[in-house]
Amino acid sequence: MEALFFFGGSIFSLILAALYCKIPNSAFRIPTLGLRLNLEAFPLSFFLLLTLLFSCQKPKGHVFIPAFYHWQTRLELSLQEQELIAQLGVQRLYVKFFDVDWDPELRAPVPMAQVELAPETYTGLELAPTIFITNRTLERTGPEEAPGLADKIYDKIFSLAAQDSALLIREVQVDCDWTGSTREVYFELLRQLRQKLKSKEIILSATIRLHQARFPARTGVPPVDRGILMFYNMGQLQQWEEPNSILNLEAAEPYLEGYEAYPLPLGLALPLFRWAVLFRDEEMIKLINNLPEERLANDPKYKALNNGRYEVLEGTFLEGHYLYPGDRIRMEGVEPGLLFAAAERLRVLPWPDTTELVFYHLDSTVISRFSTEVLDSLCRRIGEE
Repeated sequence: MEALFFFGGSIFSLILAALYCKIPNSAFRIPTLGLRLNLEAFPLSFFLLLTLLFSCQKPKGHVFIPAFYHWQTRLELSLQEQELIAQLGVQRLYVKFFDVDWDPELRAPVPMAQVELAPETYTGLELAPTIFITNRTLERTGPEEAPGLADKIYDKIFSLAAQDSALLIREVQVDCDWTGSTREVYFELLRQLRQKLKSKEIILSATIRLHQARFPARTGVPPVDRGILMFYNMGQLQQWEEPNSILNLEAAEPYLEGYEAYPLPLGLALPLFRWAVLFRDEEMIKLINNLPEERLANDPKYKALNNGRYEVLEGTFLEGHYLYPGDRIRMEGVEPGLLFAAAERLRVLPWPDTTELVFYHLDSTVISRFSTEVLDSLCRRIGEE
């Protein structure tokens, strides 16, 4: 694009030069384009306008390409989801292929919640298999066992991908909130997996939590090709007083203040989901996903307290969970206003020129609350300087 601007600007600079310098034959040919222009036939203001248009620099800022996480066990996009993807111009889905968790009976890591693919519902989309690894798995795995675990993860990815004969994998992502005690084995696992994927020209990426992005020297930088900054789940989930553990800009600010460019190229993930946080005897005991607040507000079994909080007045079932009198519920979620406030704060961080904004996650009950215009505007807003 810069070359186009430069080329166009050069052409019209030549035209102006011809006009002002009074080239003997005022009708001259631009060899590159084979055009013959009669300068006397065009007013000076026309040439000035064209010069201005074609010599403008490209807008400053960053380009954020929209993408989605898909976190359900069956990838079968609804018509509503397909329409949203088409309108936004989404090209890639990060699809959870399976979890890796520790089986106490087998005393070994095992794949859980393996994906089922319905290829006819996502034609034309690139899938990036994403694997979630629990910390307890890494706590029970030694560094010397990392190569064997990498082999099993690699084999499982491609055995599941075989459900779609046309699937071409260009990227695999690993999701794990590693700690100081699990970093060594996790990073070794990533090194081994990356080496295997490299033979197929597949890159490896990893999710990066906010504290890991802010303090890379302390937490370590995973040995991968790129990362995705997970800008959510940053509050104190287990504290009743927490205003919104999903997206709490006040809690995020200490990590954003003085933030420097991460050693890896980073994309960004923002939340679209909501949940209800259930408390019993002052302790958080359960999360109930995608619960609309209207379910509580319009039911006499619940007493509204304040700021999306409710108390259970009589025993009842809610989404298959039995609630006792005295249980309390805190509703959490994100609205467009909060997402735009996050975008305003995040846009000044040092992002790559072109990267991804990945929304978590693609689900009809989730995306029904956000219009295409809102999601597209978020991509544009974060990219502005």
